[in-house]
Amino acid sequence: MRPSIVQILSKLWTHIQYYKYEPSKPSRSELLRLNLNNQASWIKNNVPEYEYNLYGDNYLGCSYEIDEDILQEYLDDRENYDTSGLITEQMPDIPKDRIDEIYEGAELTDEELESLKSGIANSDESGWKLHSGQYIKARFGALYALYAGEDMGQGGASFELEHIFRNKKLALRYVSKKPLIALEKV
Repeated sequence: MRPSIVQILSKLWTHIQYYKYEPSKPSRSELLRLNLNNQASWIKNNVPEYEYNLYGDNYLGCSYEIDEDILQEYLDDRENYDTSGLITEQMPDIPKDRIDEIYEGAELTDEELESLKSGIANSDESGWKLHSGQYIKARFGALYALYAGEDMGQGGASFELEHIFRNKKLALRYVSKKPLIALEKV
């Protein structure tokens, strides 16, 4: 669905406001020089409804990082973890002979290992990190604050500031390098 002219103009107006000079705010370079805790405190104290703004259109996607110890458990105890079944779910065309070899302890190919990682991630609903962000106003211009958090069900998410970037494009590039990433259409 294409955005209406009103939505486009509203978004344009919002972005224009970032370039309005506000002497009470720190410059972009001053904000970037702060450590992460001080950046988070500044946002908390100076950006109204910053937590609310992390939902909706500001949601970027999610990522999953495989814990190497967990992965090793799946490899060491293939029967109890149904390792070959997880691989089969990701690779439905894998030959049955190969599945039997995997079940018996054969070394996995890179593709099979990636399939196992995807299978583990798909079966773990709580291990995914959510990524969201928003532009924050500086003295003259804006910076993009990237947040990571965990889904808390109906309670929303518990987001914490992960990094501040000069723009959203840099934040998306950073997030896209995370393992097992699923980005929203941005």
